[in-house]
Amino acid sequence: MKINDIKSPQDILDFMKENIKYGWLDINNEEHIGNMKNFRKLYRTSSINETLSHGIGTCIEQVYLMSTLLNQLNIHNKMYCTRIYESEQFNDLDADEHMHCFLLYELNGKVYQIEHPNWERIGIYEFESYESAIYEINKYYINMSGGYARPVTEFYKVEPNLSFKEFNNYINSLDVKHK
Repeated sequence: MKINDIKSPQDILDFMKENIKYGWLDINNEEHIGNMKNFRKLYRTSSINETLSHGIGTCIEQVYLMSTLLNQLNIHNKMYCTRIYESEQFNDLDADEHMHCFLLYELNGKVYQIEHPNWERIGIYEFESYESAIYEINKYYINMSGGYARPVTEFYKVEPNLSFKEFNNYINSLDVKHK
């Protein structure tokens, strides 16, 4: 499937399945697929063009790509980040990452999530409202992280070449937070 063939959210999910793997580019432009070693030290956000040309992206890039594709279809959508809170002073570059970005969209009076980066939950899920979607999705990640509280924050863009810490600080800087 090619981008020009996309006509629906299901097409977006099919495109992602066929063309994008979970992975990331590092500061040296090297690809990492299925490996998070040195992520905090070497990760940088990729542009949409880099995500498409390399066929890889973390949840951050994948959500931004899906949002862009939904925007091209004129389907209202929102991007969110759930994470164990890390302040700007957090600097343990060997710590595990506890962040997941997800996307919600509205269609025919319903709210849906397209999930592709989490390979255990690939699919399109229907919810009654944004609030119920955020609650259910966040509950899943709270359980995965051993019960730790996780703020959920809507975000609006992904600037290329941000480190993990810089992206986390961007999320922290946003006003609208959901519990």
